[in-house]
Amino acid sequence: VSLEDLPSSIPIFQLDNVLLLPFGKLPLNIFEERYIKMTLDSLKNNRMIGIIQPKNNNNELFQMGCIGKITSYIETPDYRLVLNLEGVCRFVLHDRNLTPQGYYQASIDCQDYLSDLNNMEPNVDRTELIQKYTNFFKMKKLDIDKDVLAETSNLQLLSTLAMLAPFNKIDKQAILESPNISTRINTINSILDLNTFQVVSNKNSNQLN
Repeated sequence: VSLEDLPSSIPIFQLDNVLLLPFGKLPLNIFEERYIKMTLDSLKNNRMIGIIQPKNNNNELFQMGCIGKITSYIETPDYRLVLNLEGVCRFVLHDRNLTPQGYYQASIDCQDYLSDLNNMEPNVDRTELIQKYTNFFKMKKLDIDKDVLAETSNLQLLSTLAMLAPFNKIDKQAILESPNISTRINTINSILDLNTFQVVSNKNSNQLN
């Protein structure tokens, strides 16, 4: 996707606790009628949808989301749509209006995040990062497939692991809002270190009691 392709208006899909990052891949299962209409409208247009997290239960949203491009989709016999989205560029939400089809169309601005389109490989200590994630996943009683990760680029690794990890929504938003790749790496490291440290210190305090 080039700079000229970035939309200023986009349908948005509000998903709690879901993170989409540039170059990350997000599978989605669409079954609600309004979101099926949204997807079909998007397929007729530029195939782009904005993924954004709700802030609370009062229909307020965080100010930043990420554009996803539909790279493939299938229609199932029970009238669902199964999509693959690829993260393109982050955006700031300006306003949104409810469409007659029941989903929100939003005006957005990507101007401050054009570096997201840059596919240069960042410097990252892959071994250390994968090990930290492995410890974190293990702590959450989840597995991580290291063979799959071996085939990813550094960019994809940074996006994929952060999107898969069971972080809370505030942590996910903090990762999304990190200004650039190097601050994103620092944010991810801090969150992983903090989570692991808390578990270790809780264990130690339990042993002391």
